[in-house]
Amino acid sequence: MVCLVVASIGAAAQDVSSPQPTTPAAQLRLGNSYLEEKNYSMALTWFRKAADQGDAAAQNNVGWLYQNGWGVQQDYSKAMAWYRKAADQGNATAEVNLAWLYRKGYGVQQDYAQAMVWFRKAADQDNAQARANIGWLYEKGLGVKQDYAEAMAWYRKAADQGNADAMNDIGDLYRNGSGVKQDYSEALAWYLAAADKGNADARNNLGWLYEKGLGVKQDYTQAMAWYYRAANQGHAQAQNNLGLLYRNGLGDKQDYGKAMTWFRKAADQGYAKAEVNLGWLYETGLGVPQDHTQAMTWYRKAADQNDADAQNNIGWLYHNGFGVKQDDAEALTWYRKAADQGNARAKANIESLFPNGITATIASLPSNSGKGNEVPAMLPNGIRAPRAINAPDPEYSEEARKMWANGQVILSTVVGPDGLPHDIKVIVSLGSGLDEEAMKAVKTWKFEPATKDGKPVPIQVMIEVNFHLYGSKIGRVEVAGDPQGVVSGSYLSALILEAGKCWNKWTDDKTHVPSIKRGQVAIQFVLNQDGRVGAAEIASSSGDDLLDRGARDCVLPLKTNAPLPPDFIGKDFKVTMQLLYNTEGMVLTPNSAQIALGKREQFYVETAGIVSKTAEWTVTGVGCTEAACGTISSDGLYTAPDVLPSPPFVRIKGALAGASPIAASAIVSLVEKH
Repeated sequence: MVCLVVASIGAAAQDVSSPQPTTPAAQLRLGNSYLEEKNYSMALTWFRKAADQGDAAAQNNVGWLYQNGWGVQQDYSKAMAWYRKAADQGNATAEVNLAWLYRKGYGVQQDYAQAMVWFRKAADQDNAQARANIGWLYEKGLGVKQDYAEAMAWYRKAADQGNADAMNDIGDLYRNGSGVKQDYSEALAWYLAAADKGNADARNNLGWLYEKGLGVKQDYTQAMAWYYRAANQGHAQAQNNLGLLYRNGLGDKQDYGKAMTWFRKAADQGYAKAEVNLGWLYETGLGVPQDHTQAMTWYRKAADQNDADAQNNIGWLYHNGFGVKQDDAEALTWYRKAADQGNARAKANIESLFPNGITATIASLPSNSGKGNEVPAMLPNGIRAPRAINAPDPEYSEEARKMWANGQVILSTVVGPDGLPHDIKVIVSLGSGLDEEAMKAVKTWKFEPATKDGKPVPIQVMIEVNFHLYGSKIGRVEVAGDPQGVVSGSYLSALILEAGKCWNKWTDDKTHVPSIKRGQVAIQFVLNQDGRVGAAEIASSSGDDLLDRGARDCVLPLKTNAPLPPDFIGKDFKVTMQLLYNTEGMVLTPNSAQIALGKREQFYVETAGIVSKTAEWTVTGVGCTEAACGTISSDGLYTAPDVLPSPPFVRIKGALAGASPIAASAIVSLVEKH
């Protein structure tokens, strides 16, 4: 966990020889005595007397009381002023505290570079806490260029001085494989060292390792024991983790009441994930009477912290009319907030508003003139735009279903004065029979025709049809150390085929009904030299224990008999596999864009919330070829051409190669330079 700050007071024995000490040293000692008794107002009185005489330690302590609001109203600006008085005299503790305020932006504009300046001043005096914080800034790349090696060096200096925060942070580097080879056993050793010193972050992290079975045999009872130690120290994340164990019946019998108790402790500290979990118990009526109003209250608290799960859940309540008036527009607003943060469930829920998985909109008209009951928009030359009044969605072709094809088709049509589409043409093709299905559907559309001076007139429009197919399938498959896909493309294909068969069979089994409608599970496992799967773990949970367990059960028994490529003999492989449940295998972000000639746009591939630039990128068009359509780099940066093609649309396609190839596309509308 992140090391924040330790504002050390350094209490000393009370000087009872004089009831009214006059020297700064004696006044400081008396202030510390009052501090031990938690008589903060008297402590402040005596610290101020010493501070006013220039005592640096007392000045630091006055600042510390203002920072925490003990014995005085909390005031970060005054805390900073007192810290600076002490720091200017070289007081190392004050230098650390001043740096921490800069780091957090409390009482001053956040400034990581200034934080580093003051941490270094304290570190030059061998202050361990400053060294730990310098390591953290290097680890995160804040105020300095990110450098894991430098972070580790500073952490070790602090750890050698017995600093528990630094020990925990070293454990984090090993756990995450940041700058070092990922090693859960080494992480465990460092967490234990920090935990022995009472570090709550480390105790929580130990609980997590035991819960996941990483670096140690999986043991929910031990996980619970470590979470309890951290939770009793007020550690909000540990309290939330305890609640999850009780909710899921891991390490002890399932007890929603105890889950509620621990979620509330963490939620009362403003921990967003606990607020979401508390809201979920109210929503489902587990351990407490069902109360959608209370659920909404807690979800909103977490959403105020920009928590994507909370935003998605608020959308769900509006979508279903639970505790609020049913409102798909409001639901969509919240789903989009969550989806913009990469929340896979929110993206799936957006699509659930369109049950056929297909949407069609008039792409060439202003946004308020498309499909539905909107008021037609005004176009140039006084033309009122047409409006679709009967527009059934297309069907999926059987060929596209078998291929899990997803993407967009753009059609051109003339809406006549009779309100019917004429001369329908495919402008941007998707293939797999979907072009034909799109045309077949649009032929049945009926419009309120465009008008000029109140009279119907013909007008050409472009119609964008989006196809999204859902079900249970394998998504992204990655092999560590195999960037060219040599192993994943040839060695794993049979294994992934079997995983897909098992996954489809398992999710179709009505005796195993997941609590969520859509989700994804990422399984990370080692593929041994004999072709067998080993050490499988959940890398990214679906949030549903049944789905997670089913995914793990589908992967663990697997074995491939394919010949190993010669260059990889003698190696084991770490594989990450996504198993998708009623959600898209892959989409491009942005899914559609309007780009001026000569301008650029960055595209990303996204699979169940994981965003990357890495893909096989291509750009094609109907009215252009090669560079005339624009160019796209190997990392997804598209540059529009200098001349407008006709029609002014191109398709960007991103594909992931390997044993489970998947692809997606996006439509770009090109316009003249503004």
